[in-house]
Amino acid sequence: MYKFTAKLDVSNFRKLPQIVVVEPWANDYTLLPGEELVIVAFDDRQVPWFHVREWDGTTQVYVQVGADFKVWQGKNELQCGHNRQTEA
Repeated sequence: MYKFTAKLDVSNFRKLPQIVVVEPWANDYTLLPGEELVIVAFDDRQVPWFHVREWDGTTQVYVQVGADFKVWQGKNELQCGHNRQTEA
């Protein structure tokens, strides 16, 4: 059990999919238009912090080094590659 947690909600209000990348692990989760996810970070030493960078089509969320994290959509834990689009 971790002593500290922090939560960051990410919503996609765009008309196109938005890729959310959690760093420094480079785990990616694609949000379709209208979808949301929650990133929960855990740490034993301090309250985890986030740094967010955005540009067209991508949101990068940096989680404090040393923390662990999980990504949720409602009651479902998402895995890396969620809704990932593959090019034919």
